[in-house]
Amino acid sequence: MYTGPQDDGRLVPPRWLDRAPVTRLILSLNVAVFGVQLAAALREGGSIAPTIRQLLELGASYPPATLGEHRWETLVTACFLHGGPLHIAFNMLALWQAGPLVERAVGPARMAPMYLAAGAVGNLLSVAYGWVTRSGVTTIGASGAISGVIAAAMIVGWRVQGWRGPLTQAMARWLGFVIAFGVISNLAGGMSIDNSAHIGGALAGAVIAAMWRGGARPSPLAERAILGACGVVLAACIATVGWHDRTDFFAAMPLNERTDFTRQALGEGRCHEAREGLGAVERLRGRAAPVTSLRTQVEMMCGRLE
Repeated sequence: MYTGPQDDGRLVPPRWLDRAPVTRLILSLNVAVFGVQLAAALREGGSIAPTIRQLLELGASYPPATLGEHRWETLVTACFLHGGPLHIAFNMLALWQAGPLVERAVGPARMAPMYLAAGAVGNLLSVAYGWVTRSGVTTIGASGAISGVIAAAMIVGWRVQGWRGPLTQAMARWLGFVIAFGVISNLAGGMSIDNSAHIGGALAGAVIAAMWRGGARPSPLAERAILGACGVVLAACIATVGWHDRTDFFAAMPLNERTDFTRQALGEGRCHEAREGLGAVERLRGRAAPVTSLRTQVEMMCGRLE
């Protein structure tokens, strides 16, 4: 990638993160959350690979729940979860390289909201794709947000150097590689890569960067206010995930587990729990795909539901 006129062959120049506090904080948050994931996975199963339940407890984006139960906070929290060491390593390397390019050029007050917005839009497009295809695949990872950072760097490079500039070309190639690799990998049956999140994040990052105006940056007071607002949004999303975990018995259950719970409760004559389980299943399925057979079984055993 392009490292500027002082390129000495390194991936990035020395002290690359010195003037990129938001990038440094995002890197730290991702690593810290991954540490929490590892601790939970090792405590419960002795494996470093997280289960679907563990990911949902921590705020993974699950299309049926995001839409059916209005779990919009997971569009943000999912950006800080990863599926394993290689997943987080590749994402953090990309963020470490690309993040400071954007943050040094436009400042922390533009970098922080752009990162969160790109990640959320990328996950939203992934949710829409999952809902349309009825795949119900859980979405995690920072790659949607990072695709937004790379696209923003490309737009910044275009404004400074033009389309033929080295930064613009490097970012365009990098973004093209990310998307092409995801498409080819999925077609070949390799790793399951969320191309919708990459594309959505890249589009959001490019659009936001195109709206940035040159000239004076926000005042120190305005910058602190913007960064504080981003912190509040992130904290509110994390708190909402925790609140759902504590108040909703089904919050961390995917559709198949909710269905199994309902059938088991029904088989054991626990009508109250069977009704609650059916409600939890129907919230995820929605009116587009009602579970008529399961509802019929519950009504036959426990009485008609209103």
